[in-house]
Amino acid sequence: MAKTMSVTRNDDDDASSSSSSSRKRFKNFDHNGVASWSDVNHDVLLLVMMQLGFIDFFAFSGVCKSWRSFAISNRNMFMASKPPMKICIRPLHVNKEDSYYFLKDLKERRFKTIIPHSSDRIYFGLTCGYLALFRNETRDFWLVNPITKHELHFPNYPLYVGALEVSLRGILVFSPSISGWVFVVLHRKKVYFSIEGKQGWNHVSSAIPTSYILDLHVLKGKIYSIHMDFSLCELRLDQNQNLKWTLLETKNYPKPNMIPPLFVSWGEKLYMIWLSSSSPEKLMELDFDEMKWVSKEKTIGEYVFFVSKFNSCVAVKQESWPESQTRYMRYGCSRVDDKSQQCMFCYEQMWYFPHDCFSVNVLDE
Repeated sequence: MAKTMSVTRNDDDDASSSSSSSRKRFKNFDHNGVASWSDVNHDVLLLVMMQLGFIDFFAFSGVCKSWRSFAISNRNMFMASKPPMKICIRPLHVNKEDSYYFLKDLKERRFKTIIPHSSDRIYFGLTCGYLALFRNETRDFWLVNPITKHELHFPNYPLYVGALEVSLRGILVFSPSISGWVFVVLHRKKVYFSIEGKQGWNHVSSAIPTSYILDLHVLKGKIYSIHMDFSLCELRLDQNQNLKWTLLETKNYPKPNMIPPLFVSWGEKLYMIWLSSSSPEKLMELDFDEMKWVSKEKTIGEYVFFVSKFNSCVAVKQESWPESQTRYMRYGCSRVDDKSQQCMFCYEQMWYFPHDCFSVNVLDE
């Protein structure tokens, strides 16, 4: 039976308590030349830390102030090394507002976390490590990070959101010019956006009035959109806090396909992927220097594709995690032969990537 652990903890209290306990434990030994845990060589600490599981990392950071400082300074590297986790979206209610949810790692261990304001809400994805929840009765969005428990609230959304609304996309970005969070929601031919702390929503229609917007994606400080006619656009927040379209000229367009494409990125590269019901059919990369789409079918086997029920997709290089193929197969992922390339294709209701826990999409302004 899968072991369940809670991810709820007060790191400051734990760090203080553990540090005090550590000093008491080693007080008598210091006279005999034995160093305390806080004096462990950082190279050794790094080796130990990188072998830990996702939740064990938080216990590691609570041992003492020295370890906490070390963990925080190396947190991004640690999180980036951890494979994705499944999120169970069948809640167990704590009270009228909050619910328990579960994350499951590759070893089938379950970790319980409380998601505030999650009861009776519709889920439509993850952005920047936040679960996006919507309630039609109150017409508001709550964004909750299931690990840090940080919350963002965006009320008075003007449209009804259906329980099976798969065309909806939500992107959370931080705007340095206003020092605040902006929540951008794609709904068919329009993009709606709201600034945290303000009650209203603004919208901008598609740059190509006759074409639906298929997807939005944030990369290198910019928001990109792909349209039904394969037009590529860039969205910017101007000085008046309005989103403006810029149509990007590309030298070529992908061939027509009955399957609509999705954005996906790896590092600083932007791709479009076409997904059938069982496998990736095509992968193309945008060459920003030449501003043209380049076929990546020959290298499609280098990636693992994590796809959620909300039609979002994340591409990851197979060598990113040790023993990746074995772990993926245990996770229920399947291999797909595509022109002698073995693709890994993983489908779940929702995927959570640990490095998103502390990530921020910052707009380049």
